[in-house]
Amino acid sequence: TYSVTASSTTAFAVTLDATDKVNVNGLLNKTGTSAVDATTFNLAAAASWMAGASADATSNGVTVSNITAPTITSATYDATTGVLTVTGTNLVKASGSPNDITPNKFTFTGEGGGPYTLGDTARKEITSGTSFSLTLSFTDMQGVNPILNKGGTVSTGGTTFNLAAADDWNTVIGNTDISVATTGVTVSNVPAPRITSATYNADTGVLVLTGTGFLTLSGSNNDIVANKFTFTGEGSATYTLTNSVNKDILSDHGIILVLSATDKAAVNQIINKNGTGSTGGTTYNLAAAEDWAAGADAAVIVADLTGNGITVSNVAAPTITSATYNTGTGVLVVAGTGFPKFAGASNDIDISKLGFKGQGGASYTLTSASDVEVTSATSFSVTLNGADKTAVDALLNKSGASAIDNTTYNL
Repeated sequence: TYSVTASSTTAFAVTLDATDKVNVNGLLNKTGTSAVDATTFNLAAAASWMAGASADATSNGVTVSNITAPTITSATYDATTGVLTVTGTNLVKASGSPNDITPNKFTFTGEGGGPYTLGDTARKEITSGTSFSLTLSFTDMQGVNPILNKGGTVSTGGTTFNLAAADDWNTVIGNTDISVATTGVTVSNVPAPRITSATYNADTGVLVLTGTGFLTLSGSNNDIVANKFTFTGEGSATYTLTNSVNKDILSDHGIILVLSATDKAAVNQIINKNGTGSTGGTTYNLAAAEDWAAGADAAVIVADLTGNGITVSNVAAPTITSATYNTGTGVLVVAGTGFPKFAGASNDIDISKLGFKGQGGASYTLTSASDVEVTSATSFSVTLNGADKTAVDALLNKSGASAIDNTTYNL
């Protein structure tokens, strides 16, 4: 603020510049002669405040009028950097640093009307009497970004973006409510959702996705469209989910899908080994087709087809639970669990590993039958002929579960 000339021997007037005004207004924060915290206002004059004058530091009371509450007029949010830039009027500075702006007073409204109040974003100083900016913490970006899911002022589902500020968001002014209920937010740089990695538990069928930019859509169990996901596994075979339930995101970087029994059985046939690759050496991949992220702007391409490796755990060893054998046709049908596929044709089941026990406790291992493919994750069948059928028929010589001499059949 510039020096001035006294208007008389008893008076002078100074008009504070913008910088001085925002600082002084933060101190003289209530109409009258004392502050909100009851501190008596005082104007101290250092030595030479007027030519030849001594210091005059105390007992110079100040009477304050026309306290004006700070207001917010507009806001912009960069979803990539997490920077919220706010413009307004009558913003003030508070004694100390940084403490002008209290982030946990701010609440965003976005997709589906779902509110999010800032939690651990650091307090900041104002830039001027008309603006300030906050850089959201990682945690707060996780909460805000999923609901501010589209560039512009309106969400994917049609909700107008809003920023509300609770009382005392810009220090304590006038000992009155300075809350601001409605301020539009213009959003930019919303990143397209991307998957960076996945884990799959073959025992539980739980698929956990990690990535960036996951977004919400108004409603429940609809953020992520399950049937848009395709697994690549053994022999580069693929399987697209069919009836697993759609799910909501956990955060802007986390998703959990639980595969249906049908999808789990099919996936487990080609995801046949713990780790990141199959028995035959194929690297696992999860492809997400266009519109897998329902909360994203329809105009944005969100397909994410490659480079999404899967780390698999708890692949169960295949087990045989029962078998039937028709001596007339020579057809052996085997039931069990966890039968996986292997790259190539007619090679899933190694027939030479199958042995029968029957009449007299004698045993016979197949020698000439061709290897076969599994019919599903729970069954396969083999047609015996020639020497194999003759030998097996001699052992399995009676209908039922045991031979003529009551030996229990076993495969």
